Amino acid sequence: MDSHLHEDQHSHGYDHDHMHHHEFDPAVGKRFIVAIVINLVYVAAEFFLGYRWDSVGLVADASHNLGDVGSLVISLTAFLLLKRRADMTFTYGFRKATVLAAFVNSTILLGAVALIVYESIGKFIHGSAASGGAMMVTAGIGILVNGLTTVLLSTGKEEDLNVKGAYLHMLSDTLVSCGVVISGGLIMLTGRTWIDPVVGLAIAFIILFASWSLFKESVVLALDGVPHGIDIQHLEEEMLEVENVKDVHHVHVWAMSTSENSLTAHIKVHDLSCFEKTREALKALLSHHEIDHCTLEFESEGYDCREHC
Repeated sequence: MDSHLHEDQHSHGYDHDHMHHHEFDPAVGKRFIVAIVINLVYVAAEFFLGYRWDSVGLVADASHNLGDVGSLVISLTAFLLLKRRADMTFTYGFRKATVLAAFVNSTILLGAVALIVYESIGKFIHGSAASGGAMMVTAGIGILVNGLTTVLLSTGKEEDLNVKGAYLHMLSDTLVSCGVVISGGLIMLTGRTWIDPVVGLAIAFIILFASWSLFKESVVLALDGVPHGIDIQHLEEEMLEVENVKDVHHVHVWAMSTSENSLTAHIKVHDLSCFEKTREALKALLSHHEIDHCTLEFESEGYDCREHC
């Protein structure tokens, strides 16, 4: 038996049965398309009415909703790319497209925050002629649109992180629209139009709070950092507890997509002849940590690994 043995839990051939391929439910794609059309029509109307009635609250909400439309389009595109088969150039297919989609979406949201803050400050300086009634009517329609989109995206949200993220985002939009309705009512009751830019800044804060963690995590994943929720040190300690494992080193964990994690590691064992049993035990352990694609390189007890991370 060789002292240095490589074993992968997956075959890496390019036949149909062994493709690195992830299926995307067409029904989910159709719901995304319907959601995109509905929201795009609403965004156009909200931008027009926001400028027509000089409401930074409506313009802020429209900017946010436009970011959501872009987010839905990008997420849908990334999902569709998952259908592309792996080839000799993209051996994993286009799984990483979902990570890039998350990064672009978070960047769009941060850009919307900057625009909203700029518009709100301008309204504080130059004043606002916002119509409380117009804000209530337009944002009230937004509650219906965002609420319907939330329902459309609720199916399948537990099976895919991107779908769940879109669902939660649209749910938060529904709540933001409720806030605009409330501010419109306060303007009608008090006549104090400064409430409008205040609401704009509040919306900007909500967007920033919701999108900052997404931005940080997408950057980490894009740079092949360890996915959120995985503790390398704790993982190595658990792997060392597996029977026949003497040492674990050169451990690398990264995200293949927003829903799939991968690992490579060198495993030094006491008895190399039992590596298959050890491999299965390690695979079961890693699967428990949501790592379903792993490449394990086994080494004999006396092998001196001179590779560097």
